[in-house]
Amino acid sequence: MTPLIFIVWIVGFIAEASFLDAQHNVILILTDDQDIELGSMNFMPKTIKLMKEKGVEFSSGYVTTPICCPSRSSILTGLYVHNHHVHTNNQNCTGIEWRKVHEKKTIGTYLQDAGYRTSYIGKYLNEYDGSYIPPGWDDWHAIVKNSKFYNYTMNSNGEREKFGFDYQKDYFTDLVTNRSLNFIEHHIKTRAWQPFALVISYPAPHGPEDPAPQYSNLFENEHSHRTINWNLAPNPDKQWLLQRTGKMTPVHKTFTDILHRRRLQTLQSVDEGVHRLFTLLRDLNQLWNTYAIYTSDHGYHLGQYGLVKGKNMPYEFDIRVPFFMRGPGIPRNAIFTEIVSNIDIAPTMLNIAGVEKSVRMNGRSLLDLVAIKKNNKRSKSMKPWRDTILIERGKMPKLKKIRDRYIKQKNKFKKENRLAKECRRRKWQTDCVFGQMWKCYFTDEGRWRIYKCRDNWSSQCSCREKREILNSESDIDEFLEIADEENWRQGDFSSISETHNRNRRDVCECSGKNITHPMKLREMKDLKKKELSKKYNNPVESKNNRNCSLPQMNCFSHSSSHWKTPPLWPESLGEFCFCQNCNNNTYWCLRTKNETHNFLYCEFVTEFISYYDFNADPHQLINSVYTLEIPILEQLSEQLKNLRKCKNRQCEIWTAPRNFVVKNNEKTIENHL
Repeated sequence: MTPLIFIVWIVGFIAEASFLDAQHNVILILTDDQDIELGSMNFMPKTIKLMKEKGVEFSSGYVTTPICCPSRSSILTGLYVHNHHVHTNNQNCTGIEWRKVHEKKTIGTYLQDAGYRTSYIGKYLNEYDGSYIPPGWDDWHAIVKNSKFYNYTMNSNGEREKFGFDYQKDYFTDLVTNRSLNFIEHHIKTRAWQPFALVISYPAPHGPEDPAPQYSNLFENEHSHRTINWNLAPNPDKQWLLQRTGKMTPVHKTFTDILHRRRLQTLQSVDEGVHRLFTLLRDLNQLWNTYAIYTSDHGYHLGQYGLVKGKNMPYEFDIRVPFFMRGPGIPRNAIFTEIVSNIDIAPTMLNIAGVEKSVRMNGRSLLDLVAIKKNNKRSKSMKPWRDTILIERGKMPKLKKIRDRYIKQKNKFKKENRLAKECRRRKWQTDCVFGQMWKCYFTDEGRWRIYKCRDNWSSQCSCREKREILNSESDIDEFLEIADEENWRQGDFSSISETHNRNRRDVCECSGKNITHPMKLREMKDLKKKELSKKYNNPVESKNNRNCSLPQMNCFSHSSSHWKTPPLWPESLGEFCFCQNCNNNTYWCLRTKNETHNFLYCEFVTEFISYYDFNADPHQLINSVYTLEIPILEQLSEQLKNLRKCKNRQCEIWTAPRNFVVKNNEKTIENHL
């Protein structure tokens, strides 16, 4: 080897070694309330090109808790909610424990200790009051409280800044982009030798969903949110809330359409921001040295199962999120179907920095999954990737044995039991009158049966005449469906309820000779819908009585004053009420996906149990828990019990694939589900 060739070889070897050992830049791009199930990514072509086509899409990206502050706390710490104890967006969001313990052990503090220059720009946590800069951040620009697009306050490196309603100066999404670009450009020009870590936390598409003016006319008549389970209600086989949520009225449907449109419009500014970000990285020659992750703090629903809007639910539309990654060594235009989660972000960012994952973290670096995929077959020294993640909402109480809960629920939800429960109500036991659809009565055999009243209607008041007992499944299903619909509406203004009930009593009671001909069933249903829609859309009614509430429910009203920027809510539609959550919507779930199984198993604080098999039912239409044998339920419940209380790296044990045996403190534990 000649001296010149040897020198070139040595220089090349040193350069390659330096690249492998280098601390790469890392950027986390986080949106707020962005869905994947409703199709939002289909309207972000620049982000798709830059993050998906230039990197990996994790098609099974999930959050462990579909609520803003708990999920963001998990992103920052790599911990499940039951370990950082931020359960809600309220009191314990930036509470005492968070400030004293967990905020001191976030990606910011770990990366700063590793020599990174760190920056956080955008939304932090919902109850952040702007009075301090959290530890770990060299550059800090965070909005006070929750996401807004105009008229907000920020803590900018210790100084409080107030912003107004001028799009050019104040629009928050653009401000987040501009300050992020300024940070990168200044950093590369002044200290390119030092790696940087940047969190870009956008407000979109969170409410109040104010789009930039140039996008406010886009996506008219776009209905991608109307999925298979859109307005599928009521759902007597699902948890308490969905058993009582009825179909949306026309005004609710219109609201979901407009809200979906506004959400897509706000994301256009994010799409442009991502494009500007990567253009700058290319111009500064930093693409080769920078990792980027794109995701959201949780998903969203707009009309699914009749729920007008919101999050908090253990269903794909709320727990599944956009999840992309690109950077050195990351495959391009690849799709990984393995389950990844928000608790994996912190370990991944530490791994990129060459920092060993903290023992306290529950997640795992996504670079491990990339390595597993590259090797195709797992080597003996490489742990397999998980096939399960824990989904949790709320604190953990002690529940009865799963066998007892299951038997009680199965008995309760049998059609015969549901029929008996409904028939005990006085409204179904009165004699048939004109307009009445059903009548229940108790047989000599001790069972409840039903009449179809409309089959007895006549001009001679024969509606009181007896007829043969109907035992067909279709009749029972129809009766229970109507009963469920009448038991619930989307919220309530009390005066509307009173008026509606009074109108029902005014129906002809089939007495004596004063007989009127009955309306056809379809005409009655149409009249009822028009009456209800008219009442809900009546602004005078809403103005006089704003009692938008129902027992145990979290209900809200919406009017033309809600949105300040186009597209506006039509004044002609007035104010309406809807209920999007309930006090007992507390649950713990296993989301499992592998070569043979794809399911969501949940236990609720109400002792309700649900199981959805995505291989047979991809839209979670049917709770198929009754198809499971009790021994299988006991296995699932045991795994869930262990995940609900797992600490540190124990959590990897209970999310590992089936038949994977690990050694833990000289004790063999097998996840055999």
